[in-house]
Amino acid sequence: MIGPEQLAAGQRAETAGDYIGAAAAYRAVIDVPDVRLAAEAHFCLARVSWRQSRFDAALHSFESARSLAERLGDEELCARVDNGIGAVHYAGGDYASARRAYGAAQARTSDAGMRGKILLNLGVIANIEGDFASAQDHYDRAIALFEASGDSASAMLALHNRGMVEADLEEWDKADASFLAALAIAADRGEREMVAKSLVNRSEVLVERRLLTEAVEHCDRALQIYADVGDEVGRGEALRWRAHSLGRMGDYSEAEREATEALRIAVRCGARLLEAEAAREVGVLRRQLGDQAGSDKQLRRALALFSELGARRDATDVADLLGDPSLGSL
Repeated sequence: MIGPEQLAAGQRAETAGDYIGAAAAYRAVIDVPDVRLAAEAHFCLARVSWRQSRFDAALHSFESARSLAERLGDEELCARVDNGIGAVHYAGGDYASARRAYGAAQARTSDAGMRGKILLNLGVIANIEGDFASAQDHYDRAIALFEASGDSASAMLALHNRGMVEADLEEWDKADASFLAALAIAADRGEREMVAKSLVNRSEVLVERRLLTEAVEHCDRALQIYADVGDEVGRGEALRWRAHSLGRMGDYSEAEREATEALRIAVRCGARLLEAEAAREVGVLRRQLGDQAGSDKQLRRALALFSELGARRDATDVADLLGDPSLGSL
């Protein structure tokens, strides 16, 4: 029974944010004779690699899980693998490939909870592309499925993502309520990564309410969690929002250093959306510091990335910052 026990130990470690310990436990199971157990271990190892922003490793483990799942004829595990592959493509900014993977997952699964997760992921892409009505529809349908299946973990994520849409729509009270609800579930479940995500994204609400010191404190708490769990992309997101908060406080020099570090992390990890957002932040801050050439360089970089990613509203915003609104249609 060492295989099942180690798999369960890995899942407990993953929930607690101990990704190093979780990965070690899963690796101990991937070569067991029980094909079903090995397939699950490969899938879980892929999920941890994705959480750590190790996307190539995640894809390799997902493909191993798929191969074993196909041997077993397990369509539901194949659907989970396709959904995971979609998440990896999304993280790399390849939304077309992500949609194809999510579509393959939808075609395979008959599980209500899995359908909810796919809808949630499609909502994320719609949100980035500025299609807020579709994003909200996806999230509302996903929440209904999660509530019906009693999946509090996925409901927590849907609440968090709904808060992001509400923030994009500048519905700050609704966004705050959604983030706080997600944060409460995350804390109750011991989901440290989601605690960090909720803290980072709630910082935007705090900035809009001019609670800037509290916003920085939220980012600092998230940075500590991301450092502990080894999530570099999460650390980059927290640094970007910390930079944004510091910039609003008028501390442009420190803010520029934080945003530049977030940009380096994004490039190193291949996180193209974070790269675009960090480049925009650096561009805005360098303009405040009087570096017009450096500002324009980073803003053009952000514009090219947002345009390539299909983030139309962000591309238009950056084009306005560059003083040439016509660039937003590039």
